[in-house]
Amino acid sequence: MIKVKNLSFSYEPNKKTIDDINFSFNKGELVALLGPNGSGKTTILKCLNGLLKPYFGEIYIEDSNIRHLKNREIAKLISVVPQEHASVFSYSVLDIVSMGVTPYLTLGKMPNNKDYEKAFEMLKFFNIGKLSEKNFNQLSGGEKQLVLIARALMQDTDYLVMDEPTSHLDFKNQYLLMKEMKKLSEEGKGVITALHDPNLALRFCDKIIMVKNGQIISSGEKEKVMNAKNLQTLYEVDISVDYINDKSIIYIN
Repeated sequence: MIKVKNLSFSYEPNKKTIDDINFSFNKGELVALLGPNGSGKTTILKCLNGLLKPYFGEIYIEDSNIRHLKNREIAKLISVVPQEHASVFSYSVLDIVSMGVTPYLTLGKMPNNKDYEKAFEMLKFFNIGKLSEKNFNQLSGGEKQLVLIARALMQDTDYLVMDEPTSHLDFKNQYLLMKEMKKLSEEGKGVITALHDPNLALRFCDKIIMVKNGQIISSGEKEKVMNAKNLQTLYEVDISVDYINDKSIIYIN
């Protein structure tokens, strides 16, 4: 389990970006963070992976307080797909994916041939094996996103943190990715992802955490949380939730 207790963070004095956040999720669950731009979703995820240090509150991964873990220890527990990424160096796509094994390497060691073979298999899984020798910085936004997801899976952790993983993907790849994330959770990984599209969250996720102005306004099983009232409060627009052929669909009136 990952457990967040009374978490607060501020980039500026006297202005909280997230304020007294509490939630938890288990391995085997796919969880969506929903909220408008600037609501605090990315900040929450950066605190979860140790990139930001909360000024108040605690985060536990299993029984370990993240404050007491080194970055390499966190990287063995949580893999991350960031919203944006640019490499300073001209790494190939295969090199970027192979870096997923870095937390398990001793100082000065490099990925070996088996690591590269596994990295190539990851790329083929996402149908981007042909990109393996290309410069990562020259890829499109959607291609970069798939490469970063492949790297996160290469890291092979119990928990996966994803910040808007579908933002640069086309319609087909959005659904293929969410299906894969659902499959990973069903196989035992704990997955938490920030999403823009509430329909994707409703279709694929087990739990929903709604964040607005740095606070959680509703959280829990999607059947209880994803209703018109909560969505209207979250996005401040007139929203309906209807059922078509036993499937829910959310739309703006």
